[in-house]
Parts: sequence; structure tokens; C-alpha cells
Amino acid sequence: MKIFISYRRKDSAREVGRIRDRLKAAFGEQSVFRDLVDIPAGVDFRTVLERETKGCDVMLVVIGTLWAGITDDQGNKRLFKPEDWTRIEVETGLQRLQEGTVRVFPILVLNAAMPSPGELPETLQQLPNQNAISIHDDPYFDFDMDRLIRDIRNSGSYHPVEKLEYFEPETVYIPEGPFWMGSEPREGVPIHETPRHEVDLPAYCIGKYPVTNRQYEEFIIQTHTRVMPVMGWDGQRVPRGLEQYPVSGVTWYEARTYCDWLSKATERDYSLPNEAQWEKACRGGNDCTYPWGDDVDPARSNQGKSQMASVDAYPPQNEYEIFDLVGNVRQWTVTLWGEKPSTPDFKYPWANDGRNNPNANSQIRRVVRGSSFTEDTQLLRCSARSGQFPENAGLLGTRHGFRVAMKV
Repeated sequence: MKIFISYRRKDSAREVGRIRDRLKAAFGEQSVFRDLVDIPAGVDFRTVLERETKGCDVMLVVIGTLWAGITDDQGNKRLFKPEDWTRIEVETGLQRLQEGTVRVFPILVLNAAMPSPGELPETLQQLPNQNAISIHDDPYFDFDMDRLIRDIRNSGSYHPVEKLEYFEPETVYIPEGPFWMGSEPREGVPIHETPRHEVDLPAYCIGKYPVTNRQYEEFIIQTHTRVMPVMGWDGQRVPRGLEQYPVSGVTWYEARTYCDWLSKATERDYSLPNEAQWEKACRGGNDCTYPWGDDVDPARSNQGKSQMASVDAYPPQNEYEIFDLVGNVRQWTVTLWGEKPSTPDFKYPWANDGRNNPNANSQIRRVVRGSSFTEDTQLLRCSARSGQFPENAGLLGTRHGFRVAMKV
């Protein structure tokens, strides 16, 4: 993740220095750009600023009490001059915001207020519409910075990762950090989904969509693997019109073999996601019941329809811009459940305690996440989980599919 800090030196240089130090500690030395110290001597600063503003994932616009009112030698407000570099930086950020390629955070320091529309040129009128975060001085500085760091991690800055091969699934980068897993005990929530607890994961990538029939067909062709009748294909070929549907009717072993093949074909480290990775991706940086919020929304999934839908038939289901997590096809994870169908051997809190062993015997069930189009709305919950034998491809209407994870 690249974070660009836009500010005026006469307005908030000291405050920006403290903010930058905290961000470097949280995201890494090379992840934070500030012009005063991050432009090498002897280079064209205009070229560097243009590159950094067009390449960042997050732009912080630090606003102090003088930010909008600083003037030039003739008494004209700099912000209204097209060549003003602060204006150019923020204009670039707002333009990219409309394209969906950056997140813009106004940061208020020194008890400043957000400038009114009348204090801004027309090209910056979107800025007051962005929810601002106030960073106060001590004793509240650390508390405010913790919130900013959390919001950056939970922002939509989880960009797609470049594909190396045409058949490679598109993945989304999820930075390191904690999230809340499971549910609070209440009516309708099975005991095996409780207790709600915090899990801290390293960075990883996860499939933006479930693996599609078209992507799985490439694996079939290259490996000469036999397609089983339960998958509903025309022999070894995908039925016409179903290329973008999620592959379904695959066993855990078949899904794992696909990931192994994909790793060799791309020289990247692919696997099935563990269930903590799956749930963090499902929650999309929020702590809601469903990927999109706390209420069932029929417009966000294929749940209740008469047949399966393509992976992109509905909008992204959360702020991570991930599709088809629930309501269309069940999805395998690498995580072990146990031998009994209703009582997992590996209980919450979730831990790296052997439950992600890919080599366990076939009598131990694996965790399945997500839900099919035929299943009840209760199973649209981010925390819903079940255990299935790894050789089980699923019943009609509840066939098993999967999405990939990738190590970074």
C-alpha cells in the first residue's frame, strides 16, 4: 500500500511529521510519501509528485487552520491558482477517487474545520463530501491515529493484483491486520459460530470471484483431468453460456489440485483460503452480519433464485469489491472441521493450531463457507460455516465450488 500525504508546509508541517512517523511504523518505511523528506536532492520534484499522486492507494489531505487561506505575494489565495501544487495534488486525488483507484481522507489538525465550498475552487468541491478524521494533539493523538490506521486498513484500498496468465483468477490484496471473526451468541446462531473474537492475519490475496467454469476448463485441458458427471458439463467442455458461472460439483481434493496446478503454471503460491482469510474477506473491513450490512438485501446476491448465476451477475458484496461470497455457490476452505457433522473438533477462538493441515486424512471434514442459491437467508451471514467430507462434491442445488488465496 502506498500512502501519499498532501499538506501545506506553512500550515501543518510539524503535525504531518508525527502522522508520518506513526504511519511508517504501521505500514512500512516505503509505504508513506511526504514531499519534504521523500524527494531526493537533485531531481525534478514536479515529476516525482506527479508519479506519487498518480500511483498511491490512499491520499491524506492534511488540513490545518491556514490551509485554505494562504496567499501569494499579491494577496491571492494559492488554492485558486491552477498551478498551486497542493491544489494539483488534491485535484489528482479527487479525479482518481471518481475512477475508483484511490481513497481520499481529509485529515483535520490543529482543531481546524473542513473548508466550506465557498473557500474551495470548483475542482475541489468534492473534498467536503469526504468524511474527515480529526487528529488532535496529546493526550488524544495516539487514539486518533489508531482510528486512522484502522480506517486505512479497512478502506477500499484492496486493489486487484496483476494477472500473469490469461487463465489466472483475479485476486484482491488484503493487508495485514485484525478483524472480528464469528458471532455473538443469539437465537439462530449455532454454537460453533461463537464466540466472537479478534483474529490478526498477515497480508494475503484472495479471489475476487469464485473460480469460474472457464478458468477450471483451462486446468482440465492442460492436465487431461476427467470431468465428473456431477459437474454438469458437456463431457469435457463447459456448456455454452455457463463460462462465467462458478465451477461447482468439485471435491476438496479437486479444488486443491487446481490450486497446485495454478501455482506451478504461474510460479505464485496459490492455495485454498483458510476460513479466517475467507471470513475477513467476506466482512470487507466491517463488522456486519452480512457482507454488505446488517439487513438482508435481495439485490446483493442470487439467494432464493431458481438456478445458479454468473459470478458477476450481482454487484460486489462488500467494500473490498469482492463478488459472490454468499448466495450462489458453497466454497471450500483448507481448514479442518472434524469428524462429526454438527460439532467441530476445532472450536473457536480460531488459531494456527493444526486446523489448516492440508494433509489430514479423508475422514476429517473440511470447513465450507458461503452458501448456495437454494439455501436459507440465515446462511448469508459472514460467520456461517459447516463441515463436509473432502470427497463430497455437494448435493444438487448445493454443489461445492471454491475461490483461491495467494501468499504475498
